[in-house]
Amino acid sequence: MNTTYTRLATVIKIDHCNPTWMVQSCGRQWHTNDKLVNPLDEDYVAIVTIDRNVQLPVAITEPLNIQVEAKTVLAHSVWCAPQQYGAQIKLWKGAAAINDPVLKSFIRDVLSDSQIMRPFYQAKASKSFHHRGPGELFLHSVEVAVNARNMAQQHALPQRIQDCVFVGGLLHDIGKILMHYNQDSADKKGINGQHEALSFMVLAEHLEKIKNQDRTLFEAVSAMLSAPVTHKKHYEYIEEAIVRSADRLSAHNNELQHVFKNKAANELYASARGGRTFRRIGQAYSISSA
Repeated sequence: MNTTYTRLATVIKIDHCNPTWMVQSCGRQWHTNDKLVNPLDEDYVAIVTIDRNVQLPVAITEPLNIQVEAKTVLAHSVWCAPQQYGAQIKLWKGAAAINDPVLKSFIRDVLSDSQIMRPFYQAKASKSFHHRGPGELFLHSVEVAVNARNMAQQHALPQRIQDCVFVGGLLHDIGKILMHYNQDSADKKGINGQHEALSFMVLAEHLEKIKNQDRTLFEAVSAMLSAPVTHKKHYEYIEEAIVRSADRLSAHNNELQHVFKNKAANELYASARGGRTFRRIGQAYSISSA
């Protein structure tokens, strides 16, 4: 068993005369000196390593390169469910790694928008297909974002494309927070329609800023958020192709794991809702020669 675990944290300088910092994470707070923290005068976001036995910080990373208010980090810590901790750290590290200033400002504003982020942590990715459990929209979205960036890196694409596909992968399904299966059905608040159109509604204010700053970047992000057009023979933006590939892989893998969850290793076929049939290669076996 691991003796430590990591969490998202904010570090706040609370005493300038006797240098003391407060570390906040998951509704808890600790005081420390500059042996653990980067001695900055302003608040910053970091990843804290906590000793499981004594429940005290034993290490804190360098400041993550993203400027948000301490209350935003605290809110994310409150909204995050235990099964989302690992994805949350990947999200914030990925956001901090963005170099493009327009995209950096965009993702910072989205992360600071409680009307988007609170339901994002709680929502399902679908009603009966992949990542259908509460909170799994967040897990799916972070997985797509990280895998899309990895694909761009493997193909040695420019840093700006890597930044763009991370953002597009993270937000490609954000409109689903308004879908009927993520709303209170008793109040009939949800919508039954294309979630891609809803994504533009959810992000309207933030997308407008990108549009005013960089029209080409706005078009690339819009392409990743838009519904796929079946008759298209090619993608205008490679970013769209990358995000859609990462999305399909995440969805298919999750469904594969779900339908084979209680199957024996030698069972190679499984059926899912909607008449879909999945097949896997199974374990390796030897063929004896005649």
